[in-house]
Amino acid sequence: MMRYGMIGCGMMGQEHLRNIRLLPDTRIAAIFEPDPAMLSRSLALAPEAAPCASVAELLARPDLDCLVIASPNQLHLDQLERAASARPLPVLIEKPLFTQATDLARILRLRRDHPAPVWVAMEYRYMPPIAAFLN
Repeated sequence: MMRYGMIGCGMMGQEHLRNIRLLPDTRIAAIFEPDPAMLSRSLALAPEAAPCASVAELLARPDLDCLVIASPNQLHLDQLERAASARPLPVLIEKPLFTQATDLARILRLRRDHPAPVWVAMEYRYMPPIAAFLN
């Protein structure tokens, strides 16, 4: 059973919730979403998930096998760094990975020090119409 932690559950986060729920042997273990309306919608999609009051609370959970970061763009890199310093979990992070060119050194440091995979999401490439277009 693969247990996901979700950071950010706006439009893209909810899309990830729906897609993860389609996978066998997975469950959403925990969600951090600061907007009460978005959190409510997310818990309706993943009622098994535990709501967390902060990113730190979510990252402290010992039952997570991986993370999805789908928060606002400007938060991605900080949250990825926090996750990487908490423990080496695989991370799917929504694009963009970072928003300032000056953050490249931080990305290179993460690449060097974080032993788990980090995947920047671009799931549309797997949608049948896009796949047909690319072929």
